[in-house]
Amino acid sequence: MKKKATLDDIAKIVNLTKVSVSKALRDHPDISEPTKIKVKKVAKSLGYRPNLIARSLTSSKSKTIGVVVPKIAHNFFAHIVAGIQKSATAEGYGIVLTVSDENKKLEKQHIETLVSMQVEGLLVSVSMATQTPEVFKWVRSLQVPLVFFDRHIPGLGFNSVIIDDEKASKNAVKELLNRGLTNIAHIGGYDWIEIGRLRRSGYEKALAESGVALRPENVVDGGFGEDHGYNGFKKLIEQGATPDAIFAVTFPVALGVYKAMKELDSSYFESIKVLTIGADELFTVFSYPKFYVDQPAIQIGQQACDLLIREIKGIIEPSDCIEYIDTHFVENR
Repeated sequence: MKKKATLDDIAKIVNLTKVSVSKALRDHPDISEPTKIKVKKVAKSLGYRPNLIARSLTSSKSKTIGVVVPKIAHNFFAHIVAGIQKSATAEGYGIVLTVSDENKKLEKQHIETLVSMQVEGLLVSVSMATQTPEVFKWVRSLQVPLVFFDRHIPGLGFNSVIIDDEKASKNAVKELLNRGLTNIAHIGGYDWIEIGRLRRSGYEKALAESGVALRPENVVDGGFGEDHGYNGFKKLIEQGATPDAIFAVTFPVALGVYKAMKELDSSYFESIKVLTIGADELFTVFSYPKFYVDQPAIQIGQQACDLLIREIKGIIEPSDCIEYIDTHFVENR
């Protein structure tokens, strides 16, 4: 195996110290332009690759951002990551992507690992299992910049980029009511995660403001994934619910509802209209869900990353500031 080229190898060829070679490779102003060109030419001929980890330990700047998402299988978070990548690259940052798989222990492990790698900041969408904020308080104590996106924990001193979940849910449910769909069920998430609590609140407010009574059998709580939608729909039927529409807290939940409908009775596809927050591009081709709130995922990722980089650069301070991303209601025809 060919020996890896080092700064010493370059220094011997160009007759400079290691420090001078290192500065030349980093375009330091102490080094003349001809010397920089000479050093870089030799480095390229030797196949030299800088040790970025060692450099970060010396400079305390890794030029990397740690990202923690709950899932990556569905388009929403994949598009958010694409937005993050675009903004990070434009500013000269790389990203290290981790997936919590909706597991609070794995989320904590990822955050601790990313901090130990000396990432310059963190972008986090909180897992649905996270009920206590200890790991985020630890990040705060270390003064590591962090921005929440999509799912956040308020009151910790971190900035967030999210949609106005209560407003978006209320307006979307009212759209169903305006279309004559008054028997609307809700398959919700956990109330300790703000999107679950606020989307449930928006649903209830839409009914109340429209003079429609909330039916206890029409509400099932339980999570944000496909299995929660699958089990939630079956529970609705078991509870005696006969809705003409269902408001699913997330698209994965709506996908689980779809699978349960297919298994139980495909006629549900026509008799029960489904509304969700977010949708998958593939399913919109098949007109499912019938209604959805469009979340501009790429924009969320870009804006969260831009906010974090401004904090890293000292342009802004962490302050529990919330930046809301606009959404719009879509009827899938």
